[in-house]
Amino acid sequence: MKSRFFMAIFIAMALLLAACSKDDDGQKPAPEPEEQTEEIPELGEEEAVEILQVYEETFRNIIENAEEDGELTDFHSWEELHQEFLTIMSEALAEDIEDTYFEENEEGSIYIATPEEPVWFDEEETYAFEKVENNLYKLEQEQTDQMLIVTYTIFWDEEKWIVANVELEDLAAEESNALNAEADTNTDQTEQENNPDTETTAETDETMDEHLSDDTDANTAEEDVQANDSEGNDPNQSGTNSNNNGTSNGTDADSSEESQNLESVENEGENSEEASSIDESTAENLVKAHLNIIDDNSLQAVASHQDEDGNFVVQVFELVDQEDDIAHTATYGWYTVDKDTGEVKETQF
Repeated sequence: MKSRFFMAIFIAMALLLAACSKDDDGQKPAPEPEEQTEEIPELGEEEAVEILQVYEETFRNIIENAEEDGELTDFHSWEELHQEFLTIMSEALAEDIEDTYFEENEEGSIYIATPEEPVWFDEEETYAFEKVENNLYKLEQEQTDQMLIVTYTIFWDEEKWIVANVELEDLAAEESNALNAEADTNTDQTEQENNPDTETTAETDETMDEHLSDDTDANTAEEDVQANDSEGNDPNQSGTNSNNNGTSNGTDADSSEESQNLESVENEGENSEEASSIDESTAENLVKAHLNIIDDNSLQAVASHQDEDGNFVVQVFELVDQEDDIAHTATYGWYTVDKDTGEVKETQF
């Protein structure tokens, strides 16, 4: 009797399991939910500027109620301060600002570490606004007072726009140098317009090269003239030289005759010198000899022109070095050289 009872229960359970198995095979799988695409709002320039203003206000609100010793009494933990920054900036930027401008003591109190602040957006300066991706924008600004290029990155963080990063770059040194060079050029042009005697270094060097080769010849000519003058003014010396050359009698008549011969040679040289015309190079060297500046490289003598009588007008000037490494000329004086006699006279203009 019991065996029949258990057999009936077993058959009933088998039928029940078979029925459940059929139901499972006929059931369709539930459809997977469709993935929803997040809509990211467009970020305009005005809204971007407002976000940067909130970024600055958040920092200032945190520090404005600090005690005189810099303690932030409104925040009782570092995590509380961190969460406040996360309302407007990314995790990485918040940590960077916290580590740079704040510190925590052993008791857990938070203090301002430095009186300096981050570089804020300057409403007075121009800027460039660029969309990088749908969820990423950049605002770049040159802040000339701080000589910086500041790039603010604004990012969509699931539910709001935040400041993700701030990059600082020094303004190019070439730009500053170009401005200085332009200012120096304008200054040099103004000086040259106001001072007709001013010449550029290249012009002065060219003039010096033209006349450098003539200095040695002029010096030699000057020394020869001086030697002739010395011999002509000392007939006794001439007589002595005659005796040294082997004159056997050494009488006064012979000495007188030799002196006359030397004077004749000297006069012929002088007449020959007067007959020869004086060129620009000779005039320049005569002025140098007149002023005793032949070996002085700081002063230069350059023939400027010939006056109405054909005499040479020579300018004497000095090279002056300026702070901008450009040499200028300072006129020392003007001198006229007689085209026939070589006489040097100072001239006033």
